Amino acid sequence: MSLAKLVEQLGFHTLSIYDDLFFKPAWPILSIVAANTSTIRVGPAVVNPYLIHPAITAGNIALLDEISGGRAYLGIGKGAFLDFVGVETPTPITAVRETIDIVQRLLDGSMKGYKGDFFNIDESASFRWKPVKPKVPIVIGTWGQRMAELAGKAADEVKASPLWDAGYATQLLTYIHKGTADAGRGINDVSLCLGVLTSVSEDEAEAREYARRALAIYLPHLSPMTEAVGVSSDEVNKVSAYSSVGDYAKAARYISDRTLENFALFGTPGLLCRKIQKMLDQVPVDRIEFGTPHGPDSITSINLLGRKVLPWFS
Repeated sequence: MSLAKLVEQLGFHTLSIYDDLFFKPAWPILSIVAANTSTIRVGPAVVNPYLIHPAITAGNIALLDEISGGRAYLGIGKGAFLDFVGVETPTPITAVRETIDIVQRLLDGSMKGYKGDFFNIDESASFRWKPVKPKVPIVIGTWGQRMAELAGKAADEVKASPLWDAGYATQLLTYIHKGTADAGRGINDVSLCLGVLTSVSEDEAEAREYARRALAIYLPHLSPMTEAVGVSSDEVNKVSAYSSVGDYAKAARYISDRTLENFALFGTPGLLCRKIQKMLDQVPVDRIEFGTPHGPDSITSINLLGRKVLPWFS
């Protein structure tokens, strides 16, 4: 919990815990974080509708909101790594939309049964306690166009992660705004967050290599972003061959510098500030989320971000 307290003390806005399969489960960690912090927003980034029923997700987010005193948000997306356990992901737009509907109706007490294409709930289903708030902010994690459009209709924020390409981020905004227009919402009703693999160190070369190894875990799963930003299928296949068996050091060797620049934010604190400013000059990004590994040493890297990067923008 020392890291969570440090992040809050340094003035960060949000602390997210990723809920990817085969990594530490998010909900227990989030509960501990919520109980030991007082101001920072907390939530999973992101849960998916294929492993856990929306009613369980609703209960988890309601309890997290209670523990945190109303600071919780729910991040949801179609999920990743599910192919490792043979779980199919049919109709992700429908599954995510129905999950949002069910979560919100259980939170506000308006659930009177639910008959969807993916989920059905009996008319007698309801919480046996009253949540602290009838609604929590919804963040849809996606880099897909149709899911971004759904977010424009039904969410509060889109988190595209890992992404550090201004052109692709701009394209996503057009789909978010299409969704807001179709739903009669304003374009400012849904914000855009770029979640980016971050590695900061006073040694630029060291920061770059930590970022490259972290990207080796995710690159095989980033289609269609990879194609859109010009990553060759040969590069993805070479990375995937080693990443799929957990040899991330070898996988990282096949990640080009150009690919690394499109998906990771790395370097010295001063270099990060310049890269962030360049991004903000090109795309109206509302929030940037610094994702792991953060750098060679977590505590040192978080301190560098909090003490040398955040103040530059404030």
